[in-house]
Amino acid sequence: MSFAKMQEALLEEGWFVGWNLPCCQSCAWSSLPYEFESGPNKGKEVDYSKVLFNHSQDCEVYIEGEECPDCEGEGYDMDTDEDCMTCLGMGEVSEDALDPAEYDTSVDGFVCYNPTDCDGSYFCFDGSKEGVENLKAILPIIEASGCEVNWSGDGDSRIEINWEY
Repeated sequence: MSFAKMQEALLEEGWFVGWNLPCCQSCAWSSLPYEFESGPNKGKEVDYSKVLFNHSQDCEVYIEGEECPDCEGEGYDMDTDEDCMTCLGMGEVSEDALDPAEYDTSVDGFVCYNPTDCDGSYFCFDGSKEGVENLKAILPIIEASGCEVNWSGDGDSRIEINWEY
């Protein structure tokens, strides 16, 4: 799968590549690790000008259905303040019930695709001059991994990366 190839190749280059960080761009930036937790860079400090990640809103599974009767559309159990087990925190139920084992539910309140279940996403990166230059330098690696890039080339727009699974 091209996403996994890209992630592995960029990790070798000292990049942090994340999938489904909490929940929006602001929260995701604040949840970036200080150090690499595994892999060839384990224990080394993450260079925030070399990060590429998406967040829950980028890979969220959208279902259309009726208001969940168990949580009244709130998405959480009002007694326990945890995600509703009937709608998996979505607030809606549909005829096509979601099996949480098939999705990424690591971020509370979100049911998200795994990279193996979709063909691309928008990604966040450091939009500073240094971050843009770093991203431009790895575009050949991304493309050599079997991914396609759609990006304006500047720091005020996100990069879209597509792959085949």
